[in-house]
Amino acid sequence: MATDPNSEFDRLLSPEDVARVCGLSRRAVYRAIARGELRAARLCNRLRVRPGDLERWIGAQAVATDNPVRPGRLRLSPETKSGGLRALLDQTDSE
Repeated sequence: MATDPNSEFDRLLSPEDVARVCGLSRRAVYRAIARGELRAARLCNRLRVRPGDLERWIGAQAVATDNPVRPGRLRLSPETKSGGLRALLDQTDSE
């Protein structure tokens, strides 16, 4: 294995590292990996992400400036009000 401190292999990131760097939850990172959006390698039963793959993933998620993202409003339906947090999260994921 390379001993160069700038080597890609010396800087492999765990999903927790990726979550911290991106300001996401660990679960969101695992979902991106499961969907095939973020490339990861399984080493000794542990997932690791190369910094270059993280940069490509972030670049692929770029938002066009001519179509800005506006914060959405969360609308609660009668079913959601009685369904609790899980129903609320499921509603936001489907929108």
